Amino acid sequence: MSKYKLELSRKTTQEKVAMGSQHLTSSGEEPALTFYPVANRKPTDAQMQTAQDNLSTAATEADNAETLWKQKNVVRSQREVEWDALITARAAHFESVTPKNLEALSSTGLPLRNTPSPIGHLPAPADLRAKPRAGSGEVDLRCRAVKGAKIYEWEFKPHDDPNAPWQKLTTTTGANYRATGLTPGTLYAFQVRAFGAAGPGDWSDEAVCRAP
Repeated sequence: MSKYKLELSRKTTQEKVAMGSQHLTSSGEEPALTFYPVANRKPTDAQMQTAQDNLSTAATEADNAETLWKQKNVVRSQREVEWDALITARAAHFESVTPKNLEALSSTGLPLRNTPSPIGHLPAPADLRAKPRAGSGEVDLRCRAVKGAKIYEWEFKPHDDPNAPWQKLTTTTGANYRATGLTPGTLYAFQVRAFGAAGPGDWSDEAVCRAP
């Protein structure tokens, strides 16, 4: 094992330059000159001095470049903040002039938000349930919510009369409704459908309940 503790992998460039400078100075003085005659040294003093000068110069240039790089980054960040403010202001101006004109807005070359595609024909609401309430002539209706539904249309008819037409109960924004004013003891059929951007969807299966 070497008696020298170089530990080069742990040293910074600046520490290596300092160590090289100390080595060249000390090796050019006694008693190093006596122990290690200049003519016999390997690598030569000239080679070591050249390597020392090259590393020192490269380290200085790198430090200067790093300082300049940091300064340039600061300037870049400042210019980016200015640019962000201006482009945001221009986008706001264009939209204030033609707020809903997508053709005009797209002509500026600025990216537009994706316009959500309307949901097409809605499916029939599932799991329609009718439950009598304690109040006379009242039935609670509920179904599973339909994605894309804006309103729900509810209908009913007497279940025992096959010729009876469906009658509109009401429309709601939620997937539930309490039917009132029903004739106690009458068996009713209920159905519901959802309306979306593309219009009405399919009717649900019937739910049957006797009004209390």
